Amino acid sequence: MGRISRRCVRRRGTGRDPISAFWQWWADEGEDLLTTATRDGGFGSHVEVMTRQVQAIARGLEWETRTGWGAEHTLYVSGGADPSLRAVAERWFRASPPAGRRWEFAPARSPRPEMLESTITYRGRTFDLARTRVHANPTRAGDSFIVSVFNPAFTGQWDDEYELCVLLLEWLLGEDDVRRWVRRVDCIVHDVVDSISAAQLPERVADLARSLPRPHWLLLRGTLGSGSPILVRVRRPLRWIDHPRLDLHSALKVPFDADDQGLPAPSAEDMLHSVEQALVRQLGPRGLLVATETSRGVRTLHVYSDSEDRTARDVLDAAARNSRRVSIRHTLDPTWKKVQDFA
Repeated sequence: MGRISRRCVRRRGTGRDPISAFWQWWADEGEDLLTTATRDGGFGSHVEVMTRQVQAIARGLEWETRTGWGAEHTLYVSGGADPSLRAVAERWFRASPPAGRRWEFAPARSPRPEMLESTITYRGRTFDLARTRVHANPTRAGDSFIVSVFNPAFTGQWDDEYELCVLLLEWLLGEDDVRRWVRRVDCIVHDVVDSISAAQLPERVADLARSLPRPHWLLLRGTLGSGSPILVRVRRPLRWIDHPRLDLHSALKVPFDADDQGLPAPSAEDMLHSVEQALVRQLGPRGLLVATETSRGVRTLHVYSDSEDRTARDVLDAAARNSRRVSIRHTLDPTWKKVQDFA
């Protein structure tokens, strides 16, 4: 059984849940402190206090306040440039109190399209964002884009400009939709003929989203390097950002009676179907079967669940214990790298 390395899940030696500790601090003093600082614009040392509280949950988390939608202010806590922290931000959000008159909460930054009408200074250089254009090229799978971003002030200093390109897309689409719909970001120093104004990108993304089929299963057939056939069933779309809490990958390997190609003999099909259906039923909404691989006498079930959900982990482990032939391995995998070959 695989070991799990938990990053900043609990404070060492205290057993305290840092997310619960944050919300206790928020109730005791944090809300009043941040409300006063936000209204007065006098953050001063309060920035350091707030940053310390957020970083106590997990290093790398970022926070930001904006004018609220239904409340006076919105507090965002985000994984920022580290997508592996998105699950932590989601747990923080789900533990938050109900939105009130003063504050509402979000685990990822929402769009700020008005920023594209401004001129900003970024790392000592000035950019007129209204002159930004993008080229959105659909990927081969047709479920996302490769986006090239052009601004006349770009010089090819990629270390600086790439971060600005991503920030521009987050202002246009929101943090989650960048991860959902943008497979790759390129910064370009020369505009291309079929580019569009940056402000048109959200509608282009919305058109793609409307054109995609409902979630479904796809059967793929292939051949391993050894020449053995392999069958892969994979859920479409296969996007971790649609299930941000499901950060634990569990691979259940189920041996079966195979034919001469290593695929299930007729007598094995019912057994494999029963194992899969029982696991899905017992997990319910606590987990998600995203793919199966069948080859050389073994079917591997790829399941994702919440690494903080002990009940889901027990269901998965019980599936292995109840059959001597079934093995299981757990790995923290917030961005679903284990199944990206099937995407």
